[in-house]
Amino acid sequence: MFSTSINVDSDMDLDSDLDSDLDLDSDLDSYLLHPQPQHSLRVVHAFMRGHTIEHVCDERVPMEGDVLRQEQLIWCIKRQQQQQHALSRVRFKLRAMFLYNMDLAADELLDFLRCPKDEFITPISAVEDVAVHPTIPMFAGLNALHIMYEAAADNQPNQPNQPNQPNQHNQTKKRVVIQQKKQKHKHTRGRQM
Repeated sequence: MFSTSINVDSDMDLDSDLDSDLDLDSDLDSYLLHPQPQHSLRVVHAFMRGHTIEHVCDERVPMEGDVLRQEQLIWCIKRQQQQQHALSRVRFKLRAMFLYNMDLAADELLDFLRCPKDEFITPISAVEDVAVHPTIPMFAGLNALHIMYEAAADNQPNQPNQPNQPNQHNQTKKRVVIQQKKQKHKHTRGRQM
């Protein structure tokens, strides 16, 4: 009888383990397929000279709730500009910013896989608070704020046909003719002897 009760108890333990596994699976599915808020954001800095990207660096920036605050964004931009100037002796100005935020809901996932769209790109026109919408965890690594910098005009190499470049002068050549008055000389013939 004692051995039977042990078997019954062990069967109950197996049933409770199965129930907890099912709960864990549904919790995992709920977590993986439903958008979650992010606590940090990847910020990608790209430095261009002319039409060429010369240097790219990225960093993780903590957020308050789901917002990257304006002050924190300005600090990131200034710090990167100073670091790049120290490395290359070139001053870079802010050119453009855009946020890639993949904020799909679980029921939109199949439609997206059939027909991908670029609706997740949001241009940021000025330095402002950047709100990041919750994201399905498997796509959270794609979310990023992209900041483009361009070399300031005074750092560009001199190219012909570009106004306001140092060492280029608008010069015209003029021909100056100086006329001298001819003086009349008396020619005398020397007396011959």
